[in-house]
Amino acid sequence: MADGEDTKLNVKAESSGVDPNVLSIKVKDQLGGEVVFKVKKTTKFEKILNAFCQKKAVDISQVRFVFDGTRINPSMTPEDMDMEDGDTVDAFLEQTGGH
Repeated sequence: MADGEDTKLNVKAESSGVDPNVLSIKVKDQLGGEVVFKVKKTTKFEKILNAFCQKKAVDISQVRFVFDGTRINPSMTPEDMDMEDGDTVDAFLEQTGGH
């Protein structure tokens, strides 16, 4: 009987401490630098991407954000892209030139 009681306590402790609507999302740049954001599933990527660019001091128009091979639309949310806690977004600096 003691084992059954322990299981109930553990389940309650786990469910009370973690919000299932909040994700940790890593944004990783080409140099291996990572910035971790804790966001709600319904937060628009625009907010996350702007925060990343401010932190890295780059213009958002020069960065391409990709998740699982798909370019991220700033108006989408992590929920739209079926993201899970701990997923990683890749940030690529777009290079222009060749004149």
